[in-house]
Amino acid sequence: MSEGTAARPVTVLVIEDVRDTADTLAEFLTQGYGFDVRVATDGETGLKWAQCDPPDAVVCDIGLPGLDGLQVARQIRDTVSPCPLLIAVTAYGGTYTQAEALGPFDHYFVKPADPFDLAAVIAALR
Repeated sequence: MSEGTAARPVTVLVIEDVRDTADTLAEFLTQGYGFDVRVATDGETGLKWAQCDPPDAVVCDIGLPGLDGLQVARQIRDTVSPCPLLIAVTAYGGTYTQAEALGPFDHYFVKPADPFDLAAVIAALR
């Protein structure tokens, strides 16, 4: 990189249907780490945004209404190239096993996920 050229910030798409949770995580990742974060509150919108403007990482709730997080992750993996880092976050630790989620996802966190751990996984992309 030449002098005076700033590195592009890591882009993150947070897909979470609980708006307060999504906004809090987005603010943490933006203010604390300088990531460029976008929030989608449903799977369909998140999938569309990931396909139209692929982020570096996607943090996706599994238990979304409609198109759930597993479906979103599978479709992103099948249609977005290069595929972003896919991170599952779920309150359904007993419903969706880690092994099942790690099929389409690269990482798996059970809510309440430690935001510092999430950020560390994303920051490793730098």
